[in-house]
Amino acid sequence: MSLKRTILPTILPLVLLLFRGVVTAPFETFEDNLSGHLGCQKCHDIDKDKINVHLIPHSHDDVGWLKTVDQYYFGMNTGIQHAGVQYIITSVVEALLENTDRRFIQVETAFFWKWWKAQSEEMQQNFKYLVDNGQIEMTNGAWAMNDEACANYQSIIDQFTWGLRIINDTVGTCGAPRTGWQIDPFGHSREQASLFAQLGFDSIFFARLDHDDKTKRQEEGRLNYAWQGSANLDDSIIFGGIFPTSSYSPPSGYCWDYECSDDPVNDDPESPDYNVKSVVEDFTKLAKQYAKYYPTNNVLMAMGGDFQYEAAEMNFVNMDKFIKAFEDHDEVKLLYSTPSCYVKAVHESNPKLHLKTDDFFPYSNNNNSFWTGYFTSRPNSKRFERTGHNILQATKQLVAIDSIRSTDYEKNVDNLRYLREAMGIMQHHDAITGTERQHVASDYVRLLTRAVEYAEKPIGDIVGELLQGNKTEESDLKLQLSSCLLSNISICNVSQKSDAFVVVGYNPLSWPVTQYIRLPISNANFSIQGPDGDEEYDIVTAISDFAYVELPNQVPSKTELVFAAKIPPMGLKMYFINKTSKSLEESPQGEVMDGDDNFSFGNNETCFQIDNKTNLLKSVTMNGITLNITQNFYYYYSETGESDKTNISSGAYLFRPTNTTPEALDGRVTNAGSKRGKVVDEFHQKWTDGRMNISQIIRVYKDESYIEFDWLVGGINITVDNMGKEVISKFSVTDDFNNNNTFYTDSNGREIIKRTLNYRPDYTYDPKIEPVASNYYPVTTKILIKDEQKDIEVAVLTDRSEGGSSLAKGEIELMVHRRIIHDDKKGVGESLNETEFETGVYVRGSHYLVIGSATKSNPDGRTTAAQERILAQKKLNQPWIGIGTLTGASLTNADEESELLLSYSALRQALPENVNILTFEPWKNGTFLLRFEHILEQNEDPKLSDTANINIDDLFDAFIIEEITETTLAANRLLSDYKSESRYNWNFTGK
Repeated sequence: MSLKRTILPTILPLVLLLFRGVVTAPFETFEDNLSGHLGCQKCHDIDKDKINVHLIPHSHDDVGWLKTVDQYYFGMNTGIQHAGVQYIITSVVEALLENTDRRFIQVETAFFWKWWKAQSEEMQQNFKYLVDNGQIEMTNGAWAMNDEACANYQSIIDQFTWGLRIINDTVGTCGAPRTGWQIDPFGHSREQASLFAQLGFDSIFFARLDHDDKTKRQEEGRLNYAWQGSANLDDSIIFGGIFPTSSYSPPSGYCWDYECSDDPVNDDPESPDYNVKSVVEDFTKLAKQYAKYYPTNNVLMAMGGDFQYEAAEMNFVNMDKFIKAFEDHDEVKLLYSTPSCYVKAVHESNPKLHLKTDDFFPYSNNNNSFWTGYFTSRPNSKRFERTGHNILQATKQLVAIDSIRSTDYEKNVDNLRYLREAMGIMQHHDAITGTERQHVASDYVRLLTRAVEYAEKPIGDIVGELLQGNKTEESDLKLQLSSCLLSNISICNVSQKSDAFVVVGYNPLSWPVTQYIRLPISNANFSIQGPDGDEEYDIVTAISDFAYVELPNQVPSKTELVFAAKIPPMGLKMYFINKTSKSLEESPQGEVMDGDDNFSFGNNETCFQIDNKTNLLKSVTMNGITLNITQNFYYYYSETGESDKTNISSGAYLFRPTNTTPEALDGRVTNAGSKRGKVVDEFHQKWTDGRMNISQIIRVYKDESYIEFDWLVGGINITVDNMGKEVISKFSVTDDFNNNNTFYTDSNGREIIKRTLNYRPDYTYDPKIEPVASNYYPVTTKILIKDEQKDIEVAVLTDRSEGGSSLAKGEIELMVHRRIIHDDKKGVGESLNETEFETGVYVRGSHYLVIGSATKSNPDGRTTAAQERILAQKKLNQPWIGIGTLTGASLTNADEESELLLSYSALRQALPENVNILTFEPWKNGTFLLRFEHILEQNEDPKLSDTANINIDDLFDAFIIEEITETTLAANRLLSDYKSESRYNWNFTGK
């Protein structure tokens, strides 16, 4: 068949492909699994003449926070918190079977799956019966309730996809969620709303938004609203619901869980403690007050809390009596409900809703408590999550590509499960945020490390099979590969200790990329041979000697080998690396000549200049523009809460600096060496300060149009002044650069949102109270400023989530590290005081600086926005680099083509650079999951923002597409079914 598909500037509806030769079950079986109704709503009647209070029983079960995932599930470590999810789900099932009027929502699929696997067939059937009967509503359905500030959209999609697949495979299509339930994340992103719309959801509910915003919404009756999740998609408006209470718990006096202290409902008129009359009187006043907050007579009330319903009958017996007490009430009706039933009731009233077009950041619960610290908290964990994402995408693709050849296909697919699930856990709003306790953070690292090992286990064999091409005879070749997870501290046993080894790069993107591979090595010279012959390389000094690192049998290297690997789209390249001498022929660093004219690095197209008096960045030339710009590190002192009457300190959640102007580091910056090489130019800096240790390399690769800032910050001293410190990297344009108090940040790595200093579009707040923290926003991928008069744009891209802002003209600041000695009293009960190797933890990361025209195309024909988009994809989905050994072939001769190929691509040709294969992975019943995305927004580039055509039939080199079926974004529903259903249309008004 021949099929052309138009790629629009958005994430497309999913395309499922069935490839010939891989079928293990009839395709109809798979399609039947997707067909059917969305959910099985059985809603109780409302009374249009009364206030209808929708009671929504729920348990909020964190996938790790104060306790680890397993401790929460099994109910262990009760000294920290009494919570056992396995008992909650079982108890709820038993209580619901007692009364068909009762309702409950199940949210976190990670816990549900763990419970489901341990149950008898009878219990599983009971649960499925309750879902089919509308008593249990599977809500949200993702592996975890993800954070919305730090998580990247690609990882959010992955964890929803896996969670919704588990629901389909267990309880069937009646379990398909239709509502987002993001009740606990600390602020809410516009991209999350957009993703919900593309998942086929019709609503989102949450509790946390800025207190000033909520007060205004309550006064104006706008706790229901319409939310446009995308500035580029017409069909991205969903319904929003906010609880009337301060959290996602019942109002005071109406919590009947066994851990609550409120009185139960006593409906015995002969009892001296009979309280039904007072319960009705008191709650009637409350219901009337809450009704003013909404545009219809439907009030939303969450009946539950953290790890509640372990003894579910207690809750339900009292709610039964509570509802019955209002049975004949003239003004108020209480009913068991679910989120989707609530939306249905509101829609039937046809309200006019206010339209929301931005996001709900930053979140504050009072004037001095801005939850903007977690944008940066535990930066090493945030980076490891990105590494896990990178490895997951590469390994999923490799397993799918090799499916026809592999005899271990099912086993290889099963190995991916650990990483899929660990990455889902990492998206949790107390995982990637860094707001968990230290022992939980360590357990997350354990889970992710183990999962990476499982996912990488078959990759050597897969790569070996792919590089042997179409050979059918059995080969003696044996390839063992793994990534070097400790290369950030200059440790990689294979490259440091082997005289000969192989390096394989796999590029998961749909276009060719040049990856600059950096390997820790011993003092030696090498030869590098690849499919294009001998490769040029540089040997450079590592960013640090890492003297603080103490690991058994592992010593950080002082030098690194760097070479450029040009890897084809969705393809492999192999390199043979051999040690040719045991000592370097020349120093890894050369001397920098004095004088401004010679203190520059790079070429005429892309270069940077260093001020030889301060050893700081002086200027950058890129895209035909030379801009005077400097960069330096500063820090804020963390508020202890003891110096003012508010008693609020910085902590894992909150950012609260004592000073509005950041502190400069002591001493001058040292020129720690430089390198002008064949592949890369580098300038090494070192800051000497008694309060912390900072090193940085500013580098430019020969064929790239960005400047990289590779930084190492750690050893933050909290005893010298008994104060916590929060470190920032600040970029300052020293030319007269006027960005008019405006800057831009990304939303989960997708669309860009305009920010204005000291301003909120929906409400008014006092920026003088917390002038710094109130202007911090999540930077998942990018922050930028523009001088429209000069037509210059300055952007800094990140390698993980960071908090950022532009607090003055021409400035961008990004928080890179935090070490704090006080708890902010938001529940975690620990200070954010990470240590390792008996010192304050060190963090290594990268920033990528891009400058260019703000409106016009640059010399390469692309706008600066398009350059940033492409660079962001290359950094998020970098080639997977495997290092290891090869037996059965010579490591000194890369020309043995009779033995194996050294290059391979799964695509017949590269896709246009505005289109990327977002997902290609093995699915089930012989099918594969394929997602395309257009990576640019509308109007970002006159050419690349346009639609692009690709021929799917001629896309893959080794596969023949037998059949395709389109689904919604998470592959849990057929797109045809979704489109055939009537959908809610809302009346709304603009701002």
